[in-house]
Amino acid sequence: MIQYKLKEQVNPLDITAPNKYVPVKQKQETLTLRDFAKRISRESTVSSMDAMAVLEGLLQIIPDEILNGKIIKLGDFGTFRSTISAETVDAPENFNVSKIKGLNVRFRPAKEFQKQITNIDYQLVSS
Repeated sequence: MIQYKLKEQVNPLDITAPNKYVPVKQKQETLTLRDFAKRISRESTVSSMDAMAVLEGLLQIIPDEILNGKIIKLGDFGTFRSTISAETVDAPENFNVSKIKGLNVRFRPAKEFQKQITNIDYQLVSS
């Protein structure tokens, strides 16, 4: 369940216009890698230490492979891929590597995860 509060916003283009309200997701509990390892241990035959070792290995490999241009597909969870952010040019001969601003990492949920996202419950919390 996602908890949210309503936040009043001023229209920056017209400060005389009536304010509007938008939902803002509330911070909830933060889970650590150790929390995941403990849960994996409770729900399987793998020890917490073994789960932690595998998770740590995964967290070392994923960035390396993304930086090598690979697409990382994690089953029914989703896919990580990189894209380039750069200035546009009017002709190929006007492009050089200095036009590249950086690398972005994108996540796309897999179909099964996307179904879960579309069926989420929301709860308004009082101010």
